[in-house]
Formats: sequence, structure tokens, C-alpha cells
Amino acid sequence: MTNQEPRRFGLYYSTTTDRYRQADLEGIIPLLHRMGVGWLVVRSTAARAVPEDFLKGLLAHGITPFVHFVLPLETPPAEVGVLLRSYARWGVRHVAFFDRPNLQGAWGRAWGQPDLPARFLDAFTPLAAAADVEGLQPFFPPLAPGGDYWDLAFLRAALQGLRRRNPLVAERLGLCAYAWAEGKPLDWGRGGPEVWPAAQPYFTPPDSEDHRGFRIFDWYTVEARAALGRVPPIFLLGMGSRYGYEPDEAVESKNTAIARLFWENDLPAEVLGGAFWVLTAPAESPEGRAAWLEPSGKPRGTVAALEALRPQSPRPERTARQAAVAARRYILLPTFARGVPPHYLSAALPWLQRGEATVGFSVEEALRAQHITLLGSPDDFPPEARTALQASGATLEWVPVNSPTEVAL
Repeated sequence: MTNQEPRRFGLYYSTTTDRYRQADLEGIIPLLHRMGVGWLVVRSTAARAVPEDFLKGLLAHGITPFVHFVLPLETPPAEVGVLLRSYARWGVRHVAFFDRPNLQGAWGRAWGQPDLPARFLDAFTPLAAAADVEGLQPFFPPLAPGGDYWDLAFLRAALQGLRRRNPLVAERLGLCAYAWAEGKPLDWGRGGPEVWPAAQPYFTPPDSEDHRGFRIFDWYTVEARAALGRVPPIFLLGMGSRYGYEPDEAVESKNTAIARLFWENDLPAEVLGGAFWVLTAPAESPEGRAAWLEPSGKPRGTVAALEALRPQSPRPERTARQAAVAARRYILLPTFARGVPPHYLSAALPWLQRGEATVGFSVEEALRAQHITLLGSPDDFPPEARTALQASGATLEWVPVNSPTEVAL
């Protein structure tokens, strides 16, 4: 990757929807900067949006918001459509729908009906398609590791079904995962089922390891490749060790080790980012007991440890051209073996005439921009380029090139 900084970790900010006032934003921004946070996961419902000022404030400070819609499974797409359109307009680019649908509690009496993954797709696919229409990248929800329905089986079946129902959404989909350490070493399950073939649903032999740990992404990539033929970007919506589950010293040690992996870029390319759990929540809730800020506002030890860990070396100086690119939109054209078709060049002409963007063919140069417009379809760009662009944190916009005489702008 060619970002100006290594890929950064984030925080799952709150499990409630009442922590998004301007005062809340002003209170957390200095802390986020001191810790080196690059992502902030915010929670939305169908009835209550995260305010525009809060989201734009994050973006203005170089922090990428990731919106997690926590919804009842029967939520009609129409109830979320206006929010998706607003979030896209405010600069959001990543949204996940639902939470742990492989648990019985998410379904109530409907749990016992057959083909749970397919019935989940009845709820998920319309919302993911609506997000895609608005230019948002939809993410499959985090599953409960293990869960009442074994999460690896649920994931593969659902992704296979999504590929049949809506290939375009399946192509643009991202995955979420809960990557809790839960008392295990951080390399527990490393390498996935190819290294640990004896692991079975609900049974892990004493001399084997499974996916229920921080390295869950090694196992999800295998399921995704089998179902989709590719590995989508994976966002760790919750990760690491939580207060209340292990001694404080173990929590702080493991979380700083995870942060170091992000700072040193020592994670697979498909890991888009990850969020520690949790910055703030009601004190009486389980999440509140795991919070990194005590009810009094005093930070717990992980905060100070991450502040000390963050690399303090200055960023390398950028050339004048790099600075100009970063400050403006980059229009990225695909390359073709026989040269670029004229109608692709025509599609870029309006931006060239207005002088509003840099136009080129360099993925490396595009990754330095804050807003990247890709001309063409995802199939016009190689998979490794799409993965790097999705992981860049830049605002991505796809502009299809329909025909030699008709271009969508």
C-alpha cells in the first residue's frame, strides 16, 4: 500500500444513539488524535440518524466513519433509504447492516423455520442493494463467533446465496467480523482451516485451534473465497480484549500488540481496518463495563498505552504534485491491453476541461487523493487494485461508462 500512514485501527464509539452531539465530538477528537485512531464506528437505527455535523466533523479531522445499522430483521428497505442517501451525501462510504443474525435472539419465534441463511438474505439483500445504489459499500454483518448457528457455515451459505441473487452486490460486498481475543493468544487459529483441519463445528480437539479469536479473518477469507471466488475487504467491527473478560493488564497488553500490528502494517491486505470495543457506553451495560473511559471520564490503561505506542515520527514531505493530488479529486482510468477506448477518455473530458481533478492511470497516485472517481466497472480494474483502493480510506465513487455515445456522469 502507498498511504501516507500505515493502515490505522479504530474504535467502536458507542452502542447507543445519544452520544453524537457537538459537545461529544469536541470531547473525543483530541483523544482520538492522541491515540492515532483512523476509524470510528458509529451506530445508527432506522429511526435516528447520526447527525450530519458529527460525521462531517470526523471527516474534517481525518477520521473515517463506519456506520453500523443495528436493525430488526423485518426492517423494510424504505425505512432506511432516506438515511442511506443522507449518509452518502455527508461523506460516509461504509455501512454494515444487522448484528449477529446467527444468534437465536435475533429471530425470536422465526428461529425454528428452515434455511436461516436464505431467510436472512431476504432482509439483507434489499438493504445492501439500496446502499450500493447510493454509492455506499455494503458490509455483511458481524456474526457471533461460533453462535447458535455455526458462523462459518452461516457465512458460506449466505454468501453463496447472495452471489446467486445479486451478483453485483456480491462483487462489491465487504465483510465484518468480531475478532475478540477472549483469553486466547493473539495468534490463536492463525492460518485458518488449512493449518487446523481437525477443528469442527462446536468441537475443537485439544491439539487443535479454531477461528474463535483475533485471527478470525484467516478463516472468513477461506469461506468467502469458496463462496464468492474472491476475498472481500474485512472490517473487524470489534476486536481485541475487553475489560471485564480478562485482567486489566492482559487487556492492555493484547490491545497494544494489536495496535502495533496495524501501525506496522503487519496484517493481511484484506483487513480493511478494525475497531476496539468500546470508547463509551452506559456504565450499567456490559459494554459500559468494558469501556475504555470510566463513568467519571477518566481513561483506563489502554488509552495511555496506545498514546505511548503511536509512532511519533513526522510524515515524509510530499512533493508539490503529491500535495496537489491529495487536495483534489483523482479520476482513475483503467488500462487495457489494446489501449484505452476513446469513450473512456471522453468520460474524463469534463473534469479536464473544468480543471477540477487530476486524471490518470496510476493506482499509486490515486491512493494519495482524498476523493477517487473510478471510470468504468469494477471488472475494469484488477482485484489487487480494488482491494488497495477500498483500504485507502479515501472517498470512492464509481462512474460507469455506458457506451461510446452515452456516458453516465
